[in-house]
Amino acid sequence: MKLKPDDHAAWNNRGIALYKSGSYEDAIASYDKALQFKPDYHEAWHNRGNALADLGRYEDAIASYDKALQFKLDDHEAWYNRGNALADLGRYEDAIASYDKALQYKPNEPLYLKWRDKALDKLNNSSK
Repeated sequence: MKLKPDDHAAWNNRGIALYKSGSYEDAIASYDKALQFKPDYHEAWHNRGNALADLGRYEDAIASYDKALQFKLDDHEAWYNRGNALADLGRYEDAIASYDKALQYKPNEPLYLKWRDKALDKLNNSSK
């Protein structure tokens, strides 16, 4: 970055481009740079969580989603993605709670309902 190296949005956008190309580690580094300049930038925290989840680093992803939600509690996509990471860890009750929060902010979203139902099925099947 030669122009305005402290431009948090530019670093986030660079991260998005790297993420889309499958360069997740480089994307995370760009999101981290954005957060260095604007620590409360919820989009960068959310995007960072997505890249971490795609690397299978679910606990780290959840921590990033939690930071995004600290700055924008009604980010229904962060709640949904947090739920997915929790489900990937087999933490179905926590996943369902996250999906419920996503649905609180975006009621009747078919994708959220679908994954909530899947988590509920897995929870019910694991307790039998």
